[in-house]
Amino acid sequence: MIRVAMLASYPIDPGIVPGGVTAVAATLVRGLARRGDIELHVVCCQKDVARDHTEMRDGALIHFIHDPDRLTQVFGWRSQRAAIARTLAEIRPDVVHAQGLGLETAAAIEAGLPFAISLHGILWKEASITHPSWVKRARGRIRARRALRQLMATTNVFITSTYASRMLPAGRRYREFVVRNPAADELFAIENRPSVPPRILFVGGLRHRKDPLTAILVFEKVLRAFPGASLRIVGPPSHTPLDLEIEETVRIRGLSKSVSLLGLVPDSVLHEEYSKASLLLLTSLEETAPVALGEACAVGIPQVGTNAGGIPDLIRENETGFVRPIGDVKALAERVIAILGDDALRARLAKRAKEVGRAEFALDSIAEKTADAYREILKEAKANATS
Repeated sequence: MIRVAMLASYPIDPGIVPGGVTAVAATLVRGLARRGDIELHVVCCQKDVARDHTEMRDGALIHFIHDPDRLTQVFGWRSQRAAIARTLAEIRPDVVHAQGLGLETAAAIEAGLPFAISLHGILWKEASITHPSWVKRARGRIRARRALRQLMATTNVFITSTYASRMLPAGRRYREFVVRNPAADELFAIENRPSVPPRILFVGGLRHRKDPLTAILVFEKVLRAFPGASLRIVGPPSHTPLDLEIEETVRIRGLSKSVSLLGLVPDSVLHEEYSKASLLLLTSLEETAPVALGEACAVGIPQVGTNAGGIPDLIRENETGFVRPIGDVKALAERVIAILGDDALRARLAKRAKEVGRAEFALDSIAEKTADAYREILKEAKANATS
């Protein structure tokens, strides 16, 4: 039995998972917890936790820690790291698994235990994207420098796309474990019956990096070919001027009746959207391994995306979908129109997507690969301790 402490953000409401790293953690926990060889603890320090408490959920013990979120960038999460360290001292895990760079990896490094990180974001690459907010640009540069320092203190890395492997900094030898982000079991059970007129689904927060404005411009061209089509945007608002810019773009271009900004929705609503989607559209400027692509494959939905980061690693060209250049509205729209206008093409892409979903994103398989990695990490740590 391996006692694991996973450091990750975790959904406060089990029925509403905000996506990204939180979705990966919440899904992986369920897969690991139903194995007989893992005793799983999750330690999450986040600002939406009202008070410190521990609860049993998803087959694991979840340790929720309140994060006051005060000057974290200045002091490097000093109080948060201390709180996580106290919890780890009580758990006494064999191995620590940090989901993402930042606070989680900082705490894993300081624990002095065998640990691994899952590389969910290439922060130094994200920092190179010109953000309209100077505050965001400054924070991005701070996060990038810190992330690179953390990676230089890390050996064991879970890789979710070949892009992530290519982006590892030189000067350090890493032990890489290639493990995809899992898709929840429920997604494989969804029967996709695309709506008529067609629905285009965009899943991702309204962030500059996700570039939802380009998705709206792509849809505008698609609407001319398919009057009555709709664009469904699922994801939390950014709470920045971008939210207003998106709303104004929709209004000014006369798309209010065709574009729905659904916000952060319960899993049940997201699953309903997947069941009716004609295709998934991703127009990101930077990505590592978007969770939505694995989920679309699990359901059997064709995908059209940009060639940003790890997207080309996950969308198989002319097999599960198509990849076109970042910001190329015309080329992206042409591929969307091609899929919507050819039932045979869409059916072929959907069938292949489902096959890839079962082969690459099934939870039990990913949990097994993760557990195997834990055993290898512990074996290596014991060998080093006795040498």
